[in-house]
Amino acid sequence: MGTAEPAVPARRPRRRVRRRVVAAVVVVLAVVVAAVLYLSPLLAVRTIEVDGVSHLDPAQVEQSTGVRRGQNMLRVDTGAAARTVATLPWVEKVTVARSWPSTVTVHVTEHTATAVVEDGGEPVVLDADGVPFLRGETPEGVVRMTEVDPRDTKALAAGARAVAALPPEVRSQLERVEVRNAENIRMVFPEGRDVYWGSAERAADKAEATRVVLLREGAHWNVSDPRQPSVR
Repeated sequence: MGTAEPAVPARRPRRRVRRRVVAAVVVVLAVVVAAVLYLSPLLAVRTIEVDGVSHLDPAQVEQSTGVRRGQNMLRVDTGAAARTVATLPWVEKVTVARSWPSTVTVHVTEHTATAVVEDGGEPVVLDADGVPFLRGETPEGVVRMTEVDPRDTKALAAGARAVAALPPEVRSQLERVEVRNAENIRMVFPEGRDVYWGSAERAADKAEATRVVLLREGAHWNVSDPRQPSVR
């Protein structure tokens, strides 16, 4: 009988151990690198750029972000900064982002002041969608909205959309817009002239019809059907 050859030890367990060691080293190095970057002054915020503002003070916007120059870029909470800026008057939308290696950008979209209503003796400014965003002051160029319940959000939205649809040359002549409800809108112009809209549906067509009828004779126009304006 032949002599049996001794068994050769398997190498797989040793390879597995080696792989685990390498993986552990990689993880440790990644953690160390991340910690160094997180604390490194090389990634400090050096510039905070604010754009899109015309009514707000850029310095006020910058301060409200809570971001400090010298703060590590990785530690900037862009979501929290945006939420804080969004609470400022005039801010409709805002985005805060990192621009590597050292800049934080704040892009603001402001509300478009369209109309103003009285609420408890205080002016409340509405944007083009009828959203109230400013109290206690009346910016230049907004249209007075009267006859409206300031808590009737549908009426506010309809009146603001109607005003926003008017061409600039027509809006500049407008004395006020009467909004009894969302289905009863009347534009009032100087010299006793007015244009009845009804609702704000087909606002672009009604705005064009308003422009046209104001070039004609007649004091009281109805453009609720903009295809067939009528006068009385």
